[in-house]
Amino acid sequence: MCVVMGTVMVSETVSKIEDFLSEAVDLQKDHVERVCVECEAPCCTRVHYLFNEKDVLFLKLSERKRRWRREIVTRKGCWFLSEQGCTLDPKSRPFICHTYLCDDLKMEMKRCDPGLIALLEKKLKVIGEMRSQLWAEYLDEKLQP
Repeated sequence: MCVVMGTVMVSETVSKIEDFLSEAVDLQKDHVERVCVECEAPCCTRVHYLFNEKDVLFLKLSERKRRWRREIVTRKGCWFLSEQGCTLDPKSRPFICHTYLCDDLKMEMKRCDPGLIALLEKKLKVIGEMRSQLWAEYLDEKLQP
């Protein structure tokens, strides 16, 4: 589906964000699988609601399944954390989940590839800028007469 907002093709921005997210997820994946599963106090057990307005807008415009509302709140931590890890598709996760790197994860990434963190941070910065662009495009359309 191509979402046109005024003269701006929002779907292009959404598509670019999805591509960069895929790259960022791929860069972290092996390290996350090694470090996070062994962690005795995973970050996800210490957080709650993480979706912000840009996350919700991205999910809506990308036509991804939106599950940012509470379903059951019977456990401590992220509502989407299960025994097997995060139940959300990586592209449906709050952006903070991609950007937060604990010290153990950073250490593992540096050990395996000293330039990996810089590359990942560069991609995440671009994603952050594109998310702001998407927000601006959306607001421009909504505020036009």
